[in-house]
Amino acid sequence: MLDRSESLTGTDVNNDGIRDDIEAFIDALEVTEPVRKALKQEARQAQESLYHDWAEKTDANIRKALGIADRYGKVLACKEFVGIPVRDRTNTASTLDALTYNTKARTMAYLAYNHLLDGSVSTLLDAEAHYCE
Repeated sequence: MLDRSESLTGTDVNNDGIRDDIEAFIDALEVTEPVRKALKQEARQAQESLYHDWAEKTDANIRKALGIADRYGKVLACKEFVGIPVRDRTNTASTLDALTYNTKARTMAYLAYNHLLDGSVSTLLDAEAHYCE
């Protein structure tokens, strides 16, 4: 059952940084263990933006947002390294975003985070094992 509670972060009983309902979804997928780990890394990274208050455009918040965005580069490199095809990489990202930001409050928090990234650039990392958690 998808968590639609008022809590921005939802329930994470085992404190692994992934909301329990999303973790159950990933665990139910028929994929190899390296792919499952990469998807969990992506879910953890997406969830991380919900643990901060992005209301003010401060240098500290911008640095924090850029740090989270940099970790997404590692997710992309890991997904490529474990052999997830390009189309599946984009589709799984869209699905995990839809599951993660599934309430108005979560979507608004994500938009505030993303707004702090306006004008930033990133470099695609090589597909290497050390980017996988």
